[in-house]
Amino acid sequence: MKDFNYWKKLHESEKLEEFSNDTIGLLWLKTKSIVRKELISDFLKNNAITLTETALAKQFIELFAYLSKDTVNSHIILNDFINDENEKQVVKLDTVQLVSELYKLKNFEWGGDYQNSLDKYLVSHYVKVHKSYDTLISKFEKEINVAVQGYVLNSWYNHWSSILIEHIFKSHLAVLPTVGQIKSVIFLSIMFHLI
Repeated sequence: MKDFNYWKKLHESEKLEEFSNDTIGLLWLKTKSIVRKELISDFLKNNAITLTETALAKQFIELFAYLSKDTVNSHIILNDFINDENEKQVVKLDTVQLVSELYKLKNFEWGGDYQNSLDKYLVSHYVKVHKSYDTLISKFEKEINVAVQGYVLNSWYNHWSSILIEHIFKSHLAVLPTVGQIKSVIFLSIMFHLI
């Protein structure tokens, strides 16, 4: 039976294909995207829904059960809420300014070597190599600070350029964005929007 736990297990195992072809699966994902403290209370208030549970994990189960009773209407109210919340997020993002800031990074040098992992790089190149405190201190100005700076700058660049790219997809009329983060899901396709 395709109940809450069925969809939860499918999501946890990152088998997301079935969600795309099942209205209840889509409902589960949409509900998951709003089960955040700051979102769920607004959704419940906007739609005059009262839940008995107070813990978010239990509210997710209860809200999904409630919404499953009328999937057509539930998809409509979830779509409307998600689109409204996304619009609030879009308004806060000054894309022109952000692009201008991203162009300021001229060199893309990570400062780490193993899968861009700064901590492993620092441990393997400094912590486990140098026994002398004074030698280690001398490495900061020309080596360690440069490595840390490169890592931070490139991580910053990756984060904000990803936000911009997501914004491009999310702003398309055929896309229903996720407003709360869902592992392995950034946005929902037109099929989600129409249901």
